[in-house]
Amino acid sequence: MNRRFRIYITLALIIILCLVIITVSFRQSELLVTIRARTLDFFKPIQEEFSSFFKPFHNFINSTRDYINLRGKYLDVKAENSELRKEYSDYANLRIENDALRKLLGIKLREGHDTISAQVVGFYKDRGQSEIILNAGSGEGVRQGMGVINEYGLIGVVALTGDDSCNVRLIDDSKSSIGARILSSRQLGVIKGSQEGKITLDYISSEEDVFKGDIIITSEYGNLPGEILIGRVSRVVDSSDNPYKIIEIEPFADFKRLENVLILKK
Repeated sequence: MNRRFRIYITLALIIILCLVIITVSFRQSELLVTIRARTLDFFKPIQEEFSSFFKPFHNFINSTRDYINLRGKYLDVKAENSELRKEYSDYANLRIENDALRKLLGIKLREGHDTISAQVVGFYKDRGQSEIILNAGSGEGVRQGMGVINEYGLIGVVALTGDDSCNVRLIDDSKSSIGARILSSRQLGVIKGSQEGKITLDYISSEEDVFKGDIIITSEYGNLPGEILIGRVSRVVDSSDNPYKIIEIEPFADFKRLENVLILKK
């Protein structure tokens, strides 16, 4: 009996204590606030020490995570930029090629010549030798002696042909010799290359007036069509012991930047 009574008393006390705690919690009593405040004050130094001890590790972990995330973003951006650069390069190359082909087409239509389009795939440059290789040959109708031009004027003459390619002797080659005219005076001469890569206009009498800047074109009396631009006079020298003027020519075409050309059919 006594034991059962003690159990009842204990249960009653527990129930009362629970009711008090619940009531205090809901009412936010001053006692609870005080207890929480004292607890906070008590644990504050411990929390500060704990935080100071683990803060470097926490910062290291955060920095590592940020670095990994940042590197991932950097690699993504780098890959994206690389793809954009490739697309831009492809677009720029295509545009340049299209512009060049349009200019060449303009020459073809303006001059009324039957032509073969080709691209430069090789270049020979040595003392006395200056040639390019084109990706068109006898299979496309290319023959030895045909003239080659780009949007700026005469490049050279086909020297050797294969089935799918050909060698073009540029006008600054030492073996090059092409009939030409001075546009203003209509005087006939021959342009020749040299071992130094200089181009000269030969067989113009020393009595003729030739001026720096005069335009040189092909002659209709040679193997090439007439009136094709070649270059301009860059230097004129008179010599008392030479019946002909020494005339140097600057070509309109830049031989180091040749890409798309036209071969003139005879």
